[in-house]
Amino acid sequence: MSDQSAPVSVLPKPAEGAPNSDSDELLRLFQAGAQRAVADHLAAGHPVYYGGTGPEAGKLFMQKPDGRHFEYRMREDGTREIVREIVT
Repeated sequence: MSDQSAPVSVLPKPAEGAPNSDSDELLRLFQAGAQRAVADHLAAGHPVYYGGTGPEAGKLFMQKPDGRHFEYRMREDGTREIVREIVT
């Protein structure tokens, strides 16, 4: 029986205050691009659909171009049913 231990990272830790890695920059660019795409989609008059996270996990939400948000559920026939308006 051989002793198998977890691999150890040999990469140096970044200096304090420095970005952790190229992946942090890639994530920042991705998030900025996604925010731009959502804004463009709403500006074109289309709603944006997204799933909840955290305590809202498993729920479906929609943001209308006018800024209102709704929780909805999908019916068996494929249509959407508004559950409630999310008032902030």
